[in-house]
Amino acid sequence: MLMTASTKTAPIVLSVRGLTKSYGNDVHALRGIDTDVQEGEFLVILGPSGAGKSTLMRCLNRLVEPTEGKIFHRDQEVTGKRRDLRALRRQFGMVFQQFNLVKRLSVLTNVLTGRLAYRSTWRSLFYNFSQEDKRIAIECLARVNLDHKAFQRADTLSGGEQQRVAIARALAQQPSIILADEPVASLDPKIARQVLTYLKQVSRELGITVLCNLHQVEYTREFAERIIGMSRGKVVFEGTAADLDDEVLHRIYYRDPDEEEDQGR
Repeated sequence: MLMTASTKTAPIVLSVRGLTKSYGNDVHALRGIDTDVQEGEFLVILGPSGAGKSTLMRCLNRLVEPTEGKIFHRDQEVTGKRRDLRALRRQFGMVFQQFNLVKRLSVLTNVLTGRLAYRSTWRSLFYNFSQEDKRIAIECLARVNLDHKAFQRADTLSGGEQQRVAIARALAQQPSIILADEPVASLDPKIARQVLTYLKQVSRELGITVLCNLHQVEYTREFAERIIGMSRGKVVFEGTAADLDDEVLHRIYYRDPDEEEDQGR
């Protein structure tokens, strides 16, 4: 039985220490981020556009190199030079705002691309997948209730269905962490709640840690086990939905117009 965020104790799957990211001398996207994330946790990173949420996620899976600081995955440092970057990225499934599907390919093939990190280069180039890969992909589609559309082209699906395919693709990687970067920003409220429900089920039923960037307070209160509030590249709040009062929201969303324009991304 899943315990609540306030009572459960689980291993730390991800630790961030002193993480900064600057672009030149003027733009400071991240300013000394420190946090720990528990295994199986559904964590929402809440903040306005420009808070640094997306930059943080891209640093976590090494799509972007941090300027300073360290990231640890299961007590192993993943910052600095690594020869096994491909193996590291297998541990981080990504769900993007714009779905990032190959529209002309079938739903099943899109999900199978989540298995490419487990295949040799030549197999990856020719989309050569094993029967085991296909079994995993179908199971992932069934988890988001789309296995019946496995052989349709991706561009025949609705936006909400495409995002569910993106979740299945991330699951096909068999990651320990899913990073969902504004996954419902382009969806209407009903479909957005469906997508967030699937992500929450993944966390609860499979024990996969989910870090979900959101700017919508109502979804955060509804789905988050724990919340990190970010503003201008800094963590300004850590707590639960019960702690997310007007004073905290003011801290997260209010920007002094007299402050210099060097906000995060």
